[in-house]
Amino acid sequence: MSASIDVAWLRVGSCRHLACMAARGAGLRPVDFPSYCALLRHPARGWMLYDTGYAAHFLKATATFPERLYGSLLPVNLPAEACLSAQLARRGIRCEEITTVIVSHYHGDHVAGLRDFPQARFIALRAESEHVLALRGKRWRATLQGRLPGLLPDDFSARLEHADHYPQRPLPAWMAPFRDGFDLFGDGSLLGVVLPGHSHGQLGLCIPDASGRPLLLVADACYSLPACREGRLPPAATQWFSNSAVRCYRETFTGVGELARREPSLLILPSHCEVAAEAFHARS
Repeated sequence: MSASIDVAWLRVGSCRHLACMAARGAGLRPVDFPSYCALLRHPARGWMLYDTGYAAHFLKATATFPERLYGSLLPVNLPAEACLSAQLARRGIRCEEITTVIVSHYHGDHVAGLRDFPQARFIALRAESEHVLALRGKRWRATLQGRLPGLLPDDFSARLEHADHYPQRPLPAWMAPFRDGFDLFGDGSLLGVVLPGHSHGQLGLCIPDASGRPLLLVADACYSLPACREGRLPPAATQWFSNSAVRCYRETFTGVGELARREPSLLILPSHCEVAAEAFHARS
């Protein structure tokens, strides 16, 4: 029996872009895309995070050219009270109490707050970490890929662990087409799931017992869960610009959609979907 994990799904800022960029047919109106992360509490390992959302570090990192292009294309709204450190403080949690940050991938809206957690180790897929570290000093290339290596703490490499070095454990048969997960704590409570295509190594998180129910965090495997259920891929421009391997992204998107249709009791949380977030909070 795996340990039960307490989960809070926190909105940490948003960016503004056209609705149709996330879901085909959604129209040309500008909308806010929220950035969510998960606050996790393990009964033995304490407080952890899955991603961090936006942070003031993002605004600083995109203040100069060419990184300013990133901030101009996706303008960010981050009120002081929405910062992750402020939300944790309201819950009585100090940033120093966060023991682990599980990184889905290194796009700026997922890792902007890493510097705020000086005691945390970082867990990510090896290929993704090696890719972002290789972009240091290559500002144009990094910017065009939505990555800001300056967001990484100075001692990042010393605190980094690779998810793919952990033991593999079969996922429940009903989670097909996703078959295996990396057992990140050796007790089956948090299983890292590879979600290919969006980045060089995107890591989802399966929580078999999240406060009494199964939960799957899928980061940017899809942007809109309703569109994913309906099989409505983002427009071609989004697919080609936002993903590292388009064919793999489409396969992952299709797999998430099939799972969502087949297993309605499984709560699936993409990082930018307000509808999924509302479903989570309605069931909490």
